[in-house]
Amino acid sequence: MKTTKVISIAAALFFLLGGVKAFGAGEDVYLKKSPNYKRLSAKVIRKVPLPEGYHEGLFYDGEAMWVANGDGGKIWIVDMASGAVRTMIEPISNFAEALTRSGDETYFATEWFDKKIYTARVNGNRLEADSSSSVAPNFPAGVVWTGSRLYVITWQRGLGTKFYLLEMDKDMSVKRKISIDKIQEPSQLAWDGNNLWITSWYDSMVYKVDIDKMEIVGAFHFPAPKATGIAWDGKYMWLVGTYSDLYQLEII
Repeated sequence: MKTTKVISIAAALFFLLGGVKAFGAGEDVYLKKSPNYKRLSAKVIRKVPLPEGYHEGLFYDGEAMWVANGDGGKIWIVDMASGAVRTMIEPISNFAEALTRSGDETYFATEWFDKKIYTARVNGNRLEADSSSSVAPNFPAGVVWTGSRLYVITWQRGLGTKFYLLEMDKDMSVKRKISIDKIQEPSQLAWDGNNLWITSWYDSMVYKVDIDKMEIVGAFHFPAPKATGIAWDGKYMWLVGTYSDLYQLEII
């Protein structure tokens, strides 16, 4: 995944010396660990086999699961019972990280190498961009629309990678830039109606976040390496790893 994208020493020094400001630069707000933090448990309900791919973000459309396949891959629309790929969608560019949808059929999609968040629509079997917002020099990862806010994870590469959560409005204007220094290599996002959930690619942990309090309130371990995509279906959590199958989980 992202650890394979190496930044040059010259560029790293440029960042270190302040030659480029991070997107939305300013005083950071931090996610803190709640004093009531709990280790959560997750029961595997079933495992749905997926074809080999480079699985990144998940999006549940109410009937099927969309799987973004990162580095040069397509976006799959997957039957959640069988794991069969019903449709393949051409992404906007060459590293589809994640996508989510607002109520008016507008999709938000992140593209790693482009360093952009796109608004898009599906035209046939292709995701076509309508507009974009750059997060350069950062790289965007997970994205989720909550009904009122858009959240996007970004990675700031350099001598010591930094991770951020951007809180944006529907027009992709940044309202808050939140530092995620308590979660290593945050990857993808889900929204359960009350809380954000963030996967860690580094240790395959899944973190529950009370975004109103800006607190990490709990976490559980995903039973496969390199946790990436996560989605909430209204009752169960769905997760995938970079090379794993699709898991349906009950959070206890």
